[in-house]
Amino acid sequence: MRISLLSVSLLAIALLSSAALAPVSHAQSSDNDSSVAQLDDDGLKLMLTNLGLEPKPLSKGFLIAIKQGTWTVNIQVVLSGDKSKLGLNANLGKVDDPDSVTAAQWKSLLISNQDIDPSSFYFSDTAKKLYLHRVLDNRAVTPPYLKHQIDEFTNNIVKTSDLWKFTK
Repeated sequence: MRISLLSVSLLAIALLSSAALAPVSHAQSSDNDSSVAQLDDDGLKLMLTNLGLEPKPLSKGFLIAIKQGTWTVNIQVVLSGDKSKLGLNANLGKVDDPDSVTAAQWKSLLISNQDIDPSSFYFSDTAKKLYLHRVLDNRAVTPPYLKHQIDEFTNNIVKTSDLWKFTK
């Protein structure tokens, strides 16, 4: 009787331990799961085409033109080198003399980043251009998800236009 009670106790401990560790094991495997589908350039082009966006090939990624009201917004859609990220980039214009832009104007751009996250403004000092950028995980990207992200990115550009009107 003592042996069978000991066996039942050990079995119960083993079952409880494995049940407690199961979520940890699952979480680790899903974070590192390389079997989750990632887009490659061909898949990205096909998805953009199927969304009716007419992607034009660039040296890196594709250019799409989104019409919204009186706006036509050109967006680069590009995969990172290791294909783990998908980026949306928009060239908002040239800033020939960055020092002529007031601190208040630069500050307004930075403050607006909190409202348009995950999009963010950045300035290339070498190109003297202002960009808006958005990074997405390239895991299980669906057409509705990508369309929503492109629409939100486009909305970010249009609704912040007063903040970057100093560009050419």
